[in-house]
Amino acid sequence: MARAFTPKIITANALLEGDVVYLTADDRWSRQISEAELLTDEAHAQLRLLGAEAQTGTVVGVYLADAKPGDT
Repeated sequence: MARAFTPKIITANALLEGDVVYLTADDRWSRQISEAELLTDEAHAQLRLLGAEAQTGTVVGVYLADAKPGDT
């Protein structure tokens, strides 16, 4: 039986400052976790991750982090 998908957020480090940043639903990088897009669908999360990883001039170390409603 398939495991239930754990909701995720996309996080990374800002390339120039090194700050932790979170991807928002409107494709901005924010330093506020409360602005992070909560991803509840695995396929959508993987697509968003691919797009985020392509932003090599902005961020480094992009990954999906477990989250739950209320974390963001």
